[in-house]
Amino acid sequence: MKTFPVTVLLFIFVAVALSSFSQTANKTVILCPGPANGMDAVIRTDIPDLPAGTSADFIANAWTAQGNFFIERSLLKFDLTGIPVQSNILQATLYLYTNLNTGNYQLDSGANAASLLRVRAPWVASQVTWNTQPAWSSNDSVPLAQSVSHTESYMVDVTAHVSDMVANPGGNQGWLIKLRTEERYRCMVFASSNNQNEAWRPKLVIQYTNCTGPSANFSYAVNARNVQFTDLSSPALSWHWNFGDGGASTQQNPVHVFTAPGNYQVCLQVTDSCGSSTYCNAVPVSCEPPVAGFTYSSALTTVSFTDTTNCPFATTRLWAFGDGATSTDQNPVHQYSEYGSYKVYLTVTDSCGSDAVFSQVTISEPPLLPGFTSTQNSTDNLEVAFTDHSTGATWWLWKFGDGTSSSEQNPVHVYDRFGEYQVCQTAGNVKIQETACNTLKVTKTGITAAAGSILFYPNPCPGDGNLTFILFEDAGVATITLKDLAGRVIFRQEFMNVMKNVPVELKTNGLVKGTYLLEGAFNNYRKIMKIEIL
Repeated sequence: MKTFPVTVLLFIFVAVALSSFSQTANKTVILCPGPANGMDAVIRTDIPDLPAGTSADFIANAWTAQGNFFIERSLLKFDLTGIPVQSNILQATLYLYTNLNTGNYQLDSGANAASLLRVRAPWVASQVTWNTQPAWSSNDSVPLAQSVSHTESYMVDVTAHVSDMVANPGGNQGWLIKLRTEERYRCMVFASSNNQNEAWRPKLVIQYTNCTGPSANFSYAVNARNVQFTDLSSPALSWHWNFGDGGASTQQNPVHVFTAPGNYQVCLQVTDSCGSSTYCNAVPVSCEPPVAGFTYSSALTTVSFTDTTNCPFATTRLWAFGDGATSTDQNPVHQYSEYGSYKVYLTVTDSCGSDAVFSQVTISEPPLLPGFTSTQNSTDNLEVAFTDHSTGATWWLWKFGDGTSSSEQNPVHVYDRFGEYQVCQTAGNVKIQETACNTLKVTKTGITAAAGSILFYPNPCPGDGNLTFILFEDAGVATITLKDLAGRVIFRQEFMNVMKNVPVELKTNGLVKGTYLLEGAFNNYRKIMKIEIL
């Protein structure tokens, strides 16, 4: 059998059989009312203001009577109140059987494709007429295909209609059957609930599960544009979230990031074996503009910047480094062409707003510190390798104390004879130069002098400035003595726990301009040198 055309009559069917399948939650109800309790009616254009009366037909017809054209439709309604409102309708099938005893001799005739339409307004079987027929909807109609024989019966799938009728009892006003094209000599005729043959009467078979189904609900917590959603529904098997911004999720408790502030209608649909439920709520999403910030560190003229902006949603950044260069990186590294002070700006922008911050970035040129050590060749004792320890220098001039010199950074010099030599290193750059001298004794058994273990600078030294010394090894006590050229002690000072390569300052305030002898002694080393106070 194929899909049943529902004729223009509306029948009300009372439950005549109810079977519950044990061991399962599924139930089946069969509604097949008879003449006493059926609700159906026929309406006709040729008697538009009179009820058509009791009929054994459920008919959709366009024909002539004594040469006069008329149209028939039928109304049909079943009593569904025996099915709980919360039931899940698994299947609903309407059976329509041809009325072989109809007074309309034509039976199923012509291009009789029809439609089964939902009736949307109340009606009374004994009173309804063509002119008072209730409103009906064609939006969700069920098609009834053209019959292929004059005695064809139909099975019509009305699951969607019955599901809505059960869930919304006030919306159950039954069906109307009508031809899709109401032109003459087309007919689809079935037996109504008034038919004397009980086997031909319309029958509605409904399979359903009597369970409540889930109840959707949720809560939410807003953190800027991050929103944590928590499912509060009764137990469900699946979840579908619609966040109102085009985003969706099937997680039970999702976190969603909204791209912009606003009020969003968020809906959660939960589903289990008994059905589904939807809950919607307005979720306000707001955010504050970002607060820009950054730190930096420098190595000579190379500066590394770190963005410390407090908003994780910053989408664009613009750095202006104060020398005409820019960057859109989050944490850029910038190379300056020269030392100096630069005003650096960072501007951050996201959908909540923008903010800018600036900082004065100063790149200080490192101090120029001359210094060196020497190592005598253990095989050729006249060969000495000098190692530069200066900082901030770009060029070097060595004087080895024997009348020779070198401009290498780490030269190797071969002396003509053993002896004591005053070795001086001058280190400089484009702005400044400094000189450091050490006494070197070259013997057959190696270097025995201090060999550059202490460095004094600057020399000459401003009278209102400071004199600095550096040890090239740790010392528990270092004694510094300043004498005039006659050998009189000007001052003597002890420094405790002096660390290797850590500068120590000596105050020279109040010294008279002139030449002095400066002596440094530590770890059994002793060094004396002349120093000029300007």
